[in-house]
Amino acid sequence: MAMIKNSFVLADGEQFSEEQNDVIHQAVAFANHNLTQSQTRAFVIKGGAGKSVVLFEIFKQLQATKPQWRNFLLVNHAEMWKSYRELASYQPDLKKNQFLKPTTFINQMTRHNQTADVVLIDEAHLLLTAPDRYNKFQQENQLVEILKHARVVILVFDAHQVLKLKSMWQQELLQTILAPFRPETVQLSEQYRMVGQSQSVVEWIDQLTQHKKIIDVATTPSFDLRIYNDANRLYTAICQENQRVGMSRILATTDYPYTVNRGKWYVTLDGFRLPWDQLDTGVTPWALRPETIDEVGSVYTIQGFDLNYAGVIIGPGIRYDNQKDQLIIDPSHYEDKAAFRSVGGQNLSLEDKQSIMLNALNILLKRGRHGLFIAVADSALRQKLLASVPKQSRY
Repeated sequence: MAMIKNSFVLADGEQFSEEQNDVIHQAVAFANHNLTQSQTRAFVIKGGAGKSVVLFEIFKQLQATKPQWRNFLLVNHAEMWKSYRELASYQPDLKKNQFLKPTTFINQMTRHNQTADVVLIDEAHLLLTAPDRYNKFQQENQLVEILKHARVVILVFDAHQVLKLKSMWQQELLQTILAPFRPETVQLSEQYRMVGQSQSVVEWIDQLTQHKKIIDVATTPSFDLRIYNDANRLYTAICQENQRVGMSRILATTDYPYTVNRGKWYVTLDGFRLPWDQLDTGVTPWALRPETIDEVGSVYTIQGFDLNYAGVIIGPGIRYDNQKDQLIIDPSHYEDKAAFRSVGGQNLSLEDKQSIMLNALNILLKRGRHGLFIAVADSALRQKLLASVPKQSRY
């Protein structure tokens, strides 16, 4: 089994699927055609895992065939931005200054009154939908501003990965903004991250994170799904897989206290205790640093990255009600207070807060390409999950 390098290039021995190749061909052809037109156009790629590697390939092909164009790839996610810039140093047709944060691009283009040829946006659901002083964004919507400074925009979008009020995207908002630009939309229907996984496991996660339901799941020999009674045993197993194939890490829902830039804060469950991921200003993303096997990753350090094996701790904010036969999502336990922070007087409803928590859980549960190991704080949820999987998946 090859060690996974990152989410933006194929792993050793992998090839694009027919569906992925079709999307790449369509997007490149769309850009080539519409750069000869007068109106800005938009191309949208939707779907689950597999979008970033497609977007990066589109970017590489455009650069290889039309190096004279002024093309940029934008992403708000700091760890993904680091990875893209690192990859650029190994690609003869790419330059690091083509990979920008959206605010940097907007300010740069506005200041010089410039227009880019093709702008590709990864994780477009992370674009800001409100002013944000922390990110030095003063306008109302980043996508609106980007469209003012591009002839063609190609973006990937997943409404199930929205994590903050200040980037609170709905399909309707995306459609409204893009309507004047006659968008062309394609859908990646397959799940490209979780190799060898049966559709039953994908549906099991989707029912859990989108409908708060727990259904029975059938596993396959090529994907290792485990529910643990003990988080320390889960950690031991993840360490073993990391020794064997690399790129295996512990992750957790944000139900455990932390303060950014103020010492170490710990994720604890029964006798398990490890520190949260540590903020690093270097060039190497958290998921690719070997010492992070002894930390617990958050949704913000792992979003957009592949692991070989993901060990996920589901904290006390997500419980199970036996009588109602569904999950209880309790925002009072969610320690990511910035996610719910009011913007311009706008407040999140209880349903919106629950959606953000479930989106975060969805991201965590879909990181592992070859295996997913789960430990749970709530005993009722743990027992229900154990009952939903085959006997060989109960640990």
